[in-house]
Amino acid sequence: MTAHLSDSDRQALRLAHDLREEMRLALPPHGAAIPAVSPFVDPAGRPSVLMRMDADTARALMALLGERRAEQAAAPPEPRRADGSHVPPPATAVAGAPMASAPMAGAAHSPLLPTTFPAR
Repeated sequence: MTAHLSDSDRQALRLAHDLREEMRLALPPHGAAIPAVSPFVDPAGRPSVLMRMDADTARALMALLGERRAEQAAAPPEPRRADGSHVPPPATAVAGAPMASAPMAGAAHSPLLPTTFPAR
């Protein structure tokens, strides 16, 4: 059915579907209607969506966004590097697990790979 659609059309359909589902999960179950979300490809060829909602749904969405903004303002800011990238939290010690040696602590974030494999 979607074989004749362009990649942008397919992406817009998926975007509209995903946004509709997220709105359904995020908004209160009673009182607010699920917004109408339609796929749209803008004149530049970018996948987009168009949304339509009634006043009650708009108020519920604004309340939800206001709550999230208040939660973020109350939470301490995430640590960031000079380039703006996220700094992962420090590893916590697990009982019985060996701790990383001091030279590795400052190493670049790369996965630890085993140097030997168990015999079968």
